[in-house]
Amino acid sequence: MSVNLEAAVRENINELKVAISEKALEVADLEKELKRYESVLALLRDDHNRNARRKGRPRGKTDLAEVLGGLPETFTSKEFIKAATRTKKPSVYLRLALSRWAKEGRVKRLERGKYQKVRNGSSHRLAA
Repeated sequence: MSVNLEAAVRENINELKVAISEKALEVADLEKELKRYESVLALLRDDHNRNARRKGRPRGKTDLAEVLGGLPETFTSKEFIKAATRTKKPSVYLRLALSRWAKEGRVKRLERGKYQKVRNGSSHRLAA
């Protein structure tokens, strides 16, 4: 009877070792999944923080009125576009802004592609 008991104990030990190795693999898979979820959560937090920072006027962006203020009294549209590259607005938009400002009397169009600032106290209101 002791032989049968010893064989039964060894069989149970082997079964436990197999179960432990299976559980170890399962734990490893669960740890991989946990890391994947944590990385997704970190990405979502970064995206949320980035969107939260974008509310209001973004930092580092230059207002077109500030660009105009940095130009000489008379300037060309090319000079304006070159100075406004930091705004990341397309050149077509910038040319349209100059044209609109000329129609509104905010700048004076001297000739094609050449403009002059207008000093009538409204230069602080310049906006695109």
